Amino acid sequence: MEGKLAPGAPLREVGLAAEFDVSRRTIQDALAVLGAEGLVRHERHRGARVAELTRQDVEDLYMIRLELELMAARRVAQASAAARTELEHAYDELRIATAVGRAGDIVSRDLDFHRAVVGLLGSPRIDVFFNSIAAEMRYALSILESIAQESSKRPKDALREHAEIRDALLAKDTKLASKLITEHVVTYRDRLVAASIADDARSAAAS
Repeated sequence: MEGKLAPGAPLREVGLAAEFDVSRRTIQDALAVLGAEGLVRHERHRGARVAELTRQDVEDLYMIRLELELMAARRVAQASAAARTELEHAYDELRIATAVGRAGDIVSRDLDFHRAVVGLLGSPRIDVFFNSIAAEMRYALSILESIAQESSKRPKDALREHAEIRDALLAKDTKLASKLITEHVVTYRDRLVAASIADDARSAAAS
C-alpha cells in the first residue's frame, strides 16, 4: 500500500521468510490471503507477484463502486440515523487526515467515506460485498497516490467533492447526490487509468 513494492514485483517466499523471521508456510498462507484480496497474483512457474491492475481491472472496480453508491443515493431517504451519523463521522475523519497530510491516512479515510456512503443502504450483505473489494480499491487509490501524488496536488478540491456528496446525501437530494457521485467516481477512474498508462510508458522507455 505504501508503494515500496511496485506492481509486478516478485514475492520470493525464501526471502520474505528471512525478512520477517517466519516460516515459509506462514509466508505461503499470507500470500494466499493477499491473493484472495486481489493484491497478489500467482503465476505458473513464476510464483507470486504484486498485482498489476489492468485498465479492465480499474474499470470493473469503479463500475461496481459507482453502482453501489448510486443505489445508496437513490435510497438515501430510507437511510437510518446511525448510517447518516457514520457518513458525517467518516467525512470528519477524512477532513482531519487531509489537514495532517499523510498520504496513506488520506487514502484510508477516503475509502472509509465511500464505505459509509454504501452503508446508507443498511444492508449487511452489501457491506460485506463492498469490503470484499475494499483492499483492491485501497490499492488502486494507493497506486494513484504513488504515481500522481494525488493528495498533495488537489487536496482541497478532493475534500470539497466529498463534502458536496455528503451534503447532498444528508439533504436526501437524490438527483444532486447521484450527479456528484458519478462525476467524482468517473474522474478518479479516469485519473487512475491515465496515471497507470503514463507509468507504463515511463517504464517501457526506461527499459
